[in-house]
Amino acid sequence: MERRSFLSGAAAAAATAATALVGKEAAFPSTAAAQTAQPQRLVTQVWSRHAQWVRTEAETRQDPYGTGVAIGEAMRAGGYAAVDLTVRDGGHVLPSQVATHLPQMLAGIRSTGTICDHIGTNFAPPTNAADTSWIQTQFVHEILSVAGANGIRKYRFNNSGGQSFANNTFGQTMTSLLDAVRLQYRRLAQINAMYGGIQGVAHTHGSNIGNTVEPYAYAMQGIDPRLIGINLAIGHVVSNAPGNAWQIMMRRWMPNIGCVAPEDVAGTINPTTGALSVGRVSPGMPGLINWTTFYQLLRLGGYSGAAENQLEYSITGGTGTSVSLNNADFADSPNYTSGRLTPAIMIAEFRKNSDSIRTRAIAAGWDPSQIL
Repeated sequence: MERRSFLSGAAAAAATAATALVGKEAAFPSTAAAQTAQPQRLVTQVWSRHAQWVRTEAETRQDPYGTGVAIGEAMRAGGYAAVDLTVRDGGHVLPSQVATHLPQMLAGIRSTGTICDHIGTNFAPPTNAADTSWIQTQFVHEILSVAGANGIRKYRFNNSGGQSFANNTFGQTMTSLLDAVRLQYRRLAQINAMYGGIQGVAHTHGSNIGNTVEPYAYAMQGIDPRLIGINLAIGHVVSNAPGNAWQIMMRRWMPNIGCVAPEDVAGTINPTTGALSVGRVSPGMPGLINWTTFYQLLRLGGYSGAAENQLEYSITGGTGTSVSLNNADFADSPNYTSGRLTPAIMIAEFRKNSDSIRTRAIAAGWDPSQIL
């Protein structure tokens, strides 16, 4: 089917569903109701860009089902219940191949018992409210139609680019930009409604409208949070809102939080300049986040969903040199062909991170039976 025919057909067929949810003010249950409406659970999950090493890029493109099996096996070995699959340029599934490769890869992942109901996209709506070209150029309909038809319930967007404040932007100019962002979010929400009510979660990422929660929450006003929510990357947020500010943000906007990324950060002081810098640290290192408070807030606020690791810290690799895990390397990349990283090293890091989610959540009062 030609792309133009696909887009017009999909839009016409789903117009009624699109208007059913969009534009409604959110009707949130009470905390007690949120916890009793359905069993509350916390799902250990990792972003699949950290598992692209299971195959070479050529093998990934040639055998999506077999690659899916390998991803699922890596998740199980690393202690994760679920994986967030990259559907983007350079990822596990290319947008141009989504119609055939996504269903096959999902089937392979799920054959191992690993959950996969999240995908990671590179959707980045621009701040020009009149610009709708991104919907076509970023394959939004193609990706979400296939995702929704194959059991995907959430996707991450705003990973980088698209929406940001120019330097020396103040007051009403910033508000006007966020109003434009809201219009783009409403367009995306309408598309989400078309394909079964899939939820997009905007990543709190510094190259967008901020690392903190407030700009996203402002831009989501009046949009059903079942369609558009927040991907709370707490390490990003704490880097810019340490102390108790992040706790207030979590409590205030808990109904909008659709996914959380529990990564820790630590601060160091330059002994010469006295400048403070903040960077990612592994679960075994001292950090700035009070994890008992973090997981308590999720539990008491009624959160139910994924706790998704993004391994963005550095380790001493297999060759004795420092290597960053903040990459999307396939098996034939220099990091793996050189031995700096190996499957065994990555599985050990997976296990360290998935274990930390469980340990910290249980210490905060989550029942082990609630944690997958």
